[in-house]
Amino acid sequence: MNKAIISGGLTVSAADIIPTVDWAMNGFHGGPPANLSGLIAGAVVMAIHAGYNWFAARSAAKQSPAA
Repeated sequence: MNKAIISGGLTVSAADIIPTVDWAMNGFHGGPPANLSGLIAGAVVMAIHAGYNWFAARSAAKQSPAA
């Protein structure tokens, strides 16, 4: 089974993360992996998505009548 995070058409799997983790564990020597910019973009998209979901849930909770 392929485990992946999908958000807004961007897919990040372990095959994308492993080269960056290896690069970081080796002290950031050499050039960064080619997929690093995609991982950064994915993190930004994920943060925006999470922020939107938090704001929408908070707004919905304020508008619902007290039980």
